[in-house]
Amino acid sequence: MPFAAGLQESLQVRGNQFPTEFTRGDSLEHVLDRHLLAVEAMADVELLTSILLLSPDGKRLFHGAAPNLPQSYRDAIDGMEIGPSAGSCGTAAYFGKPVYVTDIATNPLWNEYRHLALPLGLRSCWSTPIRDAQGAVIGTFAIYHRTAGSPTTDELDAIDMITGHVAEAIMWARGRRAQLKLVSDDRSPPETESDRPDRLLTKVARLEAIAADLERYAANAGSEECAAALRAVAEDSRTLASLIRRQVGPHSGTA
Repeated sequence: MPFAAGLQESLQVRGNQFPTEFTRGDSLEHVLDRHLLAVEAMADVELLTSILLLSPDGKRLFHGAAPNLPQSYRDAIDGMEIGPSAGSCGTAAYFGKPVYVTDIATNPLWNEYRHLALPLGLRSCWSTPIRDAQGAVIGTFAIYHRTAGSPTTDELDAIDMITGHVAEAIMWARGRRAQLKLVSDDRSPPETESDRPDRLLTKVARLEAIAADLERYAANAGSEECAAALRAVAEDSRTLASLIRRQVGPHSGTA
């Protein structure tokens, strides 16, 4: 069975499972690890996968998931700066487009990083940006091989599929985290009472933006179960935002 065809069914199963995993308290890393293990298990040849998450300031990539990459390598690249020649992932995040390095040993993008990869037997690295529903880069997905080479058409199809499913999981987790943070802040005493409405309304606006992203992802989700889970978090986020807007409105001059 072609890699992409087999992977589609496996990722649909993951799409049905991850909302329950988050609800029971699993971390984003553990959920994404399971996505990547599903990818690696479907491949006909050995490959290693990685997800790096872009920092809020858009300057660095931090570890998201990489179930089988050596810990020493994960630690070495954690927090790497993005840039025009920052390996496969840092360059992909910088330009916002895929970077398929076929030979780490000779590609100049890896001048600062090949000493980390080659001793571990990593010879090629194909990295693709992960985007939110509005198209902004939020991380990268990478496939490492122990041989030099370029992705096949089937593998390119699979990469597109994988990044979509990973983005859904990341955005779902961010939606829930924003909800919990907003509730926590609402219950915490503010530094000054006058600061409270503006502080909450800023967070409400962010929560509403995440809800809109979740709804966009739901419209293109890989399964109805995944779509329903994304829509549920979006609806909960909008409800919470509306309640807090009504609560702070009289004090902030807003309706």
